[in-house]
Amino acid sequence: MNDSNEPRQILTGHNLESRMIEIEKGQQLGGHYPDADALGRARRILTGEITEEEALAEIEAKWGFEPS
Repeated sequence: MNDSNEPRQILTGHNLESRMIEIEKGQQLGGHYPDADALGRARRILTGEITEEEALAEIEAKWGFEPS
């Protein structure tokens, strides 16, 4: 995770869409197929809507465990 003192980069437009494609295709190349919920969570992190910590809390609440 990022250092909390490090400014967060917020993505929009083409930069956001390019990063989302990279995330999805990278996961697919690794044999993982993220669902719409996971991709939506990634998008919300990239747009600054939620922090990485908030995303991890959502995962923990949904699946009942803390991801490693």
